[in-house]
Amino acid sequence: MKNTTIFFRSIFISLALNLSSVANAQDCSSSTDAAVILAGSENNWAKCEKATSDALQVGFYELALCTSKPTFLDDSACTFLLNSKTSVDVDIQVGAQVPLLSEGISIPEGTYTHAMLLIDTSLGLKSTFEFDTPQYDGQGNQGNFCWTNGNPIVWGYSDPNDMVMTCGKTPSPEFSIESFKAFGADNGGVASRSLNQTTPDTSYDAYLLSDRVTEADVRQDGSGYPTGNAEYIWGVQKFNSPPTITANTSVVDMAFKLSEGMGIGFNGYSCDASAACVEGVNVDGFQFVVTAN
Repeated sequence: MKNTTIFFRSIFISLALNLSSVANAQDCSSSTDAAVILAGSENNWAKCEKATSDALQVGFYELALCTSKPTFLDDSACTFLLNSKTSVDVDIQVGAQVPLLSEGISIPEGTYTHAMLLIDTSLGLKSTFEFDTPQYDGQGNQGNFCWTNGNPIVWGYSDPNDMVMTCGKTPSPEFSIESFKAFGADNGGVASRSLNQTTPDTSYDAYLLSDRVTEADVRQDGSGYPTGNAEYIWGVQKFNSPPTITANTSVVDMAFKLSEGMGIGFNGYSCDASAACVEGVNVDGFQFVVTAN
């Protein structure tokens, strides 16, 4: 098997990280209104999905292309493009392609059916969302814009001052950090793995790990919020159209696409304005774009 040196610029790697499961959540749009979406909702809480954030911060440790499906215990079929003990931090911006690798890399010729990555459980999210009608935040501010204010993203807010969204007329978004302790399970609980998920471009599995070879201990605390020892998110994706590296391959485009990867939460009872409010946001996923030429 020959090696060929190529410069990376593209392949399709798609990993949707589903933190919470919300049945029949509507798609977010500018016409989404807190009071309307909360009408008839259980527990006075609701969520819309498929919003697009402004930017996402991701810490990468490993990235590989594989000729067969790997596991986090056996990656012998993989060629590593990145393998770092410390995180390589990337800011993914809307409308921009951010390359993770810039130098030429030698990779064996062959067909790569899968991609694998290992990232940090802490993801930074920056967002500004514009609504058609003024919305309240948890502190009683009101405006057509709501944005991330730098507070940590968590499951549930007991104090309105801790809510991650601020609403008003003049956005000033900051990165808010979400630390994944669990994935949402189909039965409404929490899980350390999300398997056999599909998108139009791929299918994938994702695991939470406590170290690089151990699945995390995932559970709920006394309030029902996720806790545990997760430190990494490990994911493997199967390509619907596997890229083939040959002696004629000169460039592989590798970049990131951020769209429909955010959910917005609304609350009707813990807002300081005593009205329905925009409570927070969550990371639902991001798309990793790769194509061989």
